[in-house]
Amino acid sequence: MGLPETHHAARKRDTEEAAHPSEVTISSIEELGGDTVLHAEPDPSVESNEELDLNALLSGLNLASGKAQEDKQQPLLDSFDLKDVAERIKSGKAKRILCMCGAGLSVSAGIPDFRTPGTGLYSNLQKFDLPYPEAVFEINYFKRNPAPFFMLAKELFPGTFQPTPAHFFMKLLHDKGLLLRCFTQNIDSLENQAGLDKEQIVAAHGNFDSAHCVQCRKEHSLEHVRQAVSQGHTRCDCTKCEGLVKPDIVFFGESLPARFFQYMATDFSKADLLIVMGTSLTVQPFASLIDKVRSDVPRVLINREKVGEADPDLKRLGVEHGFNFGEGNYRDVLYLGNCDDGTKELCKLLGWSEDLQKLIQENETAEHEANNPITKSPSAL
Repeated sequence: MGLPETHHAARKRDTEEAAHPSEVTISSIEELGGDTVLHAEPDPSVESNEELDLNALLSGLNLASGKAQEDKQQPLLDSFDLKDVAERIKSGKAKRILCMCGAGLSVSAGIPDFRTPGTGLYSNLQKFDLPYPEAVFEINYFKRNPAPFFMLAKELFPGTFQPTPAHFFMKLLHDKGLLLRCFTQNIDSLENQAGLDKEQIVAAHGNFDSAHCVQCRKEHSLEHVRQAVSQGHTRCDCTKCEGLVKPDIVFFGESLPARFFQYMATDFSKADLLIVMGTSLTVQPFASLIDKVRSDVPRVLINREKVGEADPDLKRLGVEHGFNFGEGNYRDVLYLGNCDDGTKELCKLLGWSEDLQKLIQENETAEHEANNPITKSPSAL
């Protein structure tokens, strides 16, 4: 499950830009997927901006748009469906596959969403009288009142839920030597629980795998995190600060992990296939990643609804960004449905259904044995 997508994301980005301008500063065009930004400086010889020749400006934009139409890419796919994707993988044209994941990947694991009335995580936090629901993920509010976050963390702590078939699909890609990396917005660590090595995972919004003191930044063990979650809060063992210890989940007002920017800079230029699953693609800078792959790389969206589509106005101006599932599409594949169904269908087309089922069954067996008092090791009792 990823962090909720709110208007507070803008506040978060502003803070990040001030703290790490070389890493996080993203122009408005880049957030929409563009690569360059043009800055128009007024001509000092012109007395007023009103005297600018707007007709010439519009004409230039039309020429740019016309050139973009002339330079259209030839289709990379035949039918723009999962069958096309499977054929590309089987033929060896896709050997370095990038996956991007959001909260939709974990829904079938039983993780409650944030907003459903009565059952959503926010509903369960009402007793804490939050000023607004998103405050539970704001660092300044956490420092004043950590109890709501730690109650939420109990719901999401690793081990409570099991990976989904879509998680095991990525493990299958890894086992077959095809997964370049998994970029995930989710904080539930189910990718790792499915068997992906931590080196293969970029947790864009952090997770529960580590923790630091919010005051002195001293790192604390996973067991310390577990203690913090179970007790409702815990203090740093540094005698000088005694600050709160927080799992390394990115809050509004905090910077994204350095690992995110490190692999964003290297992986997307290497990828030869991008698979996006279960995300609304509204949180930046994660959403803009779909435009970081090369123009000759097919992109797949497996989601319950269309997301991340190009802005029609910018598209008319020849600015390429976002998915294009309509006229002029040359590389984007859309599967409308849940992540489990989409990945199972892709495995079927690849002839991997038995491999996927084997991974799922092995996990179920291991989970059963871990919870069986007869087969548990003495140290676990």
